Amino acid sequence: MTAEYKHDKHNEFAKPAVLYILPHKFQKKRLMDMKQSMLNKKIIFLNELDSKVTHIVTECLSYEQAMKFLDVDKAEFPKNALIVSTSWLVECLKHSKVLPVLECHRIKKVEKKDAYHVDTSNVSEVSDWACKRGATLTHCNEKFTEALELLQNHAELRNEASDYSRALAFRRASCVLKSLPFALTDVQQLIGYKDIGEHVRKVLADILDYGSSPEVEEIRNSEWFHKMKLFTNVFGVGPAIAKSWIDKGWQSIADVRLAGSISKDWRISWGLAFYEDLLTPVTVQEAEAFETLIRTEMKKISPLSIVTVTGGFRRGKSNGHDIDILMTHPDEGAESNILSKLMGALNKCDLVLKGYFTKNTFSSEMLSDDSKKGLRSHFDHFEKWIGICKFPKSFQTDRKLQSVRDSSTTLPESAQQLSHYSGTIQHQDVLPSEHVNISADNTMSPCSKHTFKTDDKQKSLTLKRERTEMLEDSSPKSKRFKYEDLSEKEVISLANSDRNWTARRVDLIVSPYSQYYYALVGWTGSKHFNRDIRLYAQKVLGLRLTSHGLFDMKKGEALPASCEEEVFRHLQLPYRDPTERNC
Repeated sequence: MTAEYKHDKHNEFAKPAVLYILPHKFQKKRLMDMKQSMLNKKIIFLNELDSKVTHIVTECLSYEQAMKFLDVDKAEFPKNALIVSTSWLVECLKHSKVLPVLECHRIKKVEKKDAYHVDTSNVSEVSDWACKRGATLTHCNEKFTEALELLQNHAELRNEASDYSRALAFRRASCVLKSLPFALTDVQQLIGYKDIGEHVRKVLADILDYGSSPEVEEIRNSEWFHKMKLFTNVFGVGPAIAKSWIDKGWQSIADVRLAGSISKDWRISWGLAFYEDLLTPVTVQEAEAFETLIRTEMKKISPLSIVTVTGGFRRGKSNGHDIDILMTHPDEGAESNILSKLMGALNKCDLVLKGYFTKNTFSSEMLSDDSKKGLRSHFDHFEKWIGICKFPKSFQTDRKLQSVRDSSTTLPESAQQLSHYSGTIQHQDVLPSEHVNISADNTMSPCSKHTFKTDDKQKSLTLKRERTEMLEDSSPKSKRFKYEDLSEKEVISLANSDRNWTARRVDLIVSPYSQYYYALVGWTGSKHFNRDIRLYAQKVLGLRLTSHGLFDMKKGEALPASCEEEVFRHLQLPYRDPTERNC
């Protein structure tokens, strides 16, 4: 609610108001924008502090903090100047004039009892490490985390030298707030918590005091920010390309489309043609239906294969921008050709639009590579197909969803039965009833929740048959897909045609079974959970963790895992359900 400004003689200056913005803690661009706005509104300000200044505007949280940055011993220091928050200046700019300073706008001294007698009884409840904390999709501080994640997104889109660390700082602070066992009512409650810096405290204080943060609202209303979000929503477009489009004067997706052939990257041409489809979130119903289709085809190709939906859906989200499916085979090496066979089957069903394969390029040396790249990078070396598929409109049929924990999965005999099948995305990896998790030496996993219904002899024969089939069809082949060679005009024509399907982003990943549970942790996410757990492994335990495995740097050996719980045990961490990894 905007404060009502009334005449207050105690806050009025007999001489004209002259403002000075203390530059510390301001982003350079934001400071320039504010000064330009003051020029436009004819509000007087000085770039240097002198005795004429009547108002000192600062981002500092306390009077003491502001004084550290001001040279109070200078003869020209304005002794009677008011030290005010940025929110006051924002209100002045809204009203196009200098307003009286209300009590809520004054930067106050911190009372000693607040500084030294803060109740820190809750601090021990939240670990310094995000991977040790539970972070669910719903929590009591959503208005604060939404603001911090907008600041994170803005920093990522700026994509300049210092922006990676800024974005990471906002994400870390957001993760702390998600894990708090209480709703934040005062920034003093955050004293003692790691990853809550002065900048974040200022943003949170503004939201608590005024209902919003001027910095957040400025970004939220920024035309540049909205254009960047618009353009980076195009498949294949990152901040650099989006900035170049803005520099060309393009205002909308329609402007980009009118420009014609703008890139040789097929992702961008297809991303523009199917922009509306790909921007619309994939629903959990669609993800379930596609998962069922993949299971059905994989049952025909290799009955012992394991298929798991990962990403946000596994963490409990009801929608997402794409669907990630991780696959493996309990017979090490037998997974090497299942992806090409699966894509051939999907192509026969006319479900493949466009995509590309990447080969498995992993080597054991990569696991022991002691570099920081693995902490920052989220890429791995698995075999993948990354692209766009057709999702029949029937995938969107609303179904009564069963519990993701308690339901049993019965596979249909053919993909045609999909419209009558109500599947469920499991938070644990789910196998048909005759399947079992088998360790690399073909022994039963102690973590397995599944058992074979067939006897050991039958299991052995099945494994042998599948291995033989894979070897017979292991030579690289050029798979030709129906829409692979469409021209840009033909792609646009296809997108504009009358169709009973929606274009959806799909990632299909194949992992060797010996790496599967590490891949499952990595591909489940969240991105920050992965970053934090890898940093924890390195800093605290001297281990290197990637989606391919866990390597003991001192002993020079990899640590195998036969279930997710074992990954956490190796890391000496309490097991966190996927729904608790939403940091």
